[in-house]
Parts: sequence; C-alpha cells; structure tokens
Amino acid sequence: METIGIIGEGKMGSSLFHFLADFPLKIRWITSQDADVGLLQNSLEKKWKRQWKNGLISQADYDDKIARIIISRDLTHAGQCDLVIEAIWEDPLRKKELFLQLDQVIERHCILATNSSSILPSRLFISPARDPYIVGLHYFYPVQIKNIAELIFTDRTTEEVKNRVQQFLQSTGKNFLLLNEANAFILNKLFLDIQNEAFRLVHDGVISVPELDNLVKDTIFPAGIFEFMDQVGLDIMLTSVLNYTAGYPHQDYFDPLITRLGTMVATGKLGVRSGEGFYRYPRDPVRHEKKESGLTESLRAEIARHLKNTYLNSARRCTMQSRCTIDEMNEAIREYFGLTKGPFE
Repeated sequence: METIGIIGEGKMGSSLFHFLADFPLKIRWITSQDADVGLLQNSLEKKWKRQWKNGLISQADYDDKIARIIISRDLTHAGQCDLVIEAIWEDPLRKKELFLQLDQVIERHCILATNSSSILPSRLFISPARDPYIVGLHYFYPVQIKNIAELIFTDRTTEEVKNRVQQFLQSTGKNFLLLNEANAFILNKLFLDIQNEAFRLVHDGVISVPELDNLVKDTIFPAGIFEFMDQVGLDIMLTSVLNYTAGYPHQDYFDPLITRLGTMVATGKLGVRSGEGFYRYPRDPVRHEKKESGLTESLRAEIARHLKNTYLNSARRCTMQSRCTIDEMNEAIREYFGLTKGPFE
C-alpha cells in the first residue's frame, strides 16, 4: 500500500486526508468539481511550512510531503492507487456510480473501500472481477483522534484483500475491528440501542431533551444523546437508523424515533448544519447552562440505571455477535465514546 486515494472533501474526507498525509504514503485526494483545489493546496502547504519554520520538520521533510500529495478534481489520478477510500455523501446510488467510474481507471489489484457508516459494501458490487476487492473501511470522526476503525468484509472478500487492508491499518497505527456484514457498524448499532431508549423516554414525556442530555453527561458519556444526533445531522441519522434496523425482527420498536427524525428532516431541521434540530443553534451558553432539573433524585437514578443497563446489555450482545474479544470491544468502545473505561472494565 504505497499510493492511497481519498475521494470527498467533506468533514470525513478532509479528516482522512490530514490523518494519512502524515504517513510516508503517496496520497491522491480527489475532490468534487465544486471544490476550491487551490485553497486546499495552499492551506496544506501553509500548515507544513509552519511546522518547518518551527523546527518540527526539516526542509527535506517539507519537500517530500509536498511531492507525495496530489489534490485534484480529476478521477484519473486514482489510476495508480493501491487503495481508494470513498467518503462522499451517504447515498448508495452515488457511491455505486463512483465505483463504476473508478473501475475504468484503476488497476486490477486496487482495493475499493467505502467509508460509509451505514451502507453495506455488498450493496456497491459492480462486477464479478471487481467485487472481491470491495470492502467497508469505516473510520470515525475525527480520524486523527478516534483510534478505531471497522474493516467490513463481504462473502466475496478474499483473504489476500483482508490481509492487505489489515496491514495498511496497522502501518498507520489504527486499531480496528474485523467484521462480517452481519455485524457491520457494530459500534453505531450499539449506540443506536441507547439513543432509541433515550428518545422513547423523551417521547413518553418522562424527561425533557436537555434534562436527559445533562443526565447522560453526568452519569454515562461525555456528550449528550441529542447533542450527538444534532452534530451528526438528523438526515444522516435517519438514513442510518433505517439501514441498521432494516433486518431487525422488531423494527417497529424504533418507529417513534424514525417518525420523529423523518418529520424533522422534512421540515428542514437537520441539526447544527441547518441551525435547528433537537436544539437551536448557535446555542446560548447562558441559556443552556445546566439548570436545576424538575426530576426527583430517585427518578434521575432510575433513568440513569435504565440507560446504563441498556448500554451494558447492548455491549454484551454486540461482543458475542461480532465474535470480538472482550479486550477488543473494551478498547473499541473506549475510543468510540471517549471513555476512560470500557463496559467490561
């Protein structure tokens, strides 16, 4: 794996690029036709020039970094890549169309990876010759900070392809879970169990959105459930929930959450990106600072206990289904949630 292609200049594509650009790899960052390539190139050169002026890298290091990077709107630059990672919009038709275009320019041995957080790689199959080289490579944002990824293989993925991608991840110091498609996106599915329980508590009038987020931050996770949804984007959340629950035996249990997300998306409430989701943005730090809750201490404790049990039970189920070790799952969940301890520690 000497030459890596990255397609997409959104949050994830940019984060992937800046993470991999610090390794001795040739990077081909391919953007949309609307992207300002000159601006991206200048920003990158300024960053490395500051490192050189501050003595963090040598002149030779600076020259080498610049020589290894190509930023372009031209898809043919993927032609010499050993691995191409797409990070475009979460739309299977657009991703499959992209893979069909890439198949015309890349070498036979090149691996195509989708960074999708909810679309199975087998949905992007394009031909019997190319399909064994298509995998899911699900990084978490921001890539530089979240030291975990999910390598998702299909029933057509060869051992050679699995090994090559695993070696690539190891060479960049990235911890990962090796998952089949039945257990794809296992960390997001684990969190969905908790998100759904949190939403049902709000939906049933037991607790308000701010009260629940404050309770979660006090007792379980560093970020609130609904704050997280707004950050991701409620349109992306809706697509992901629909994809995750499509094969669930009791999908109707998620219907209230799906209905609410669908209504909010239909009215343009997408979260932080649109200025309104479960909260309004920008949030007033005074108005949203922690206030006394109307909940009794016993009810707060009962809700916290319920959500913690949901978290632990889901972690146990995901560990058994994915056949990951307890140590692997502890490490993955710590990184995913930003915790100091995993569920089994």
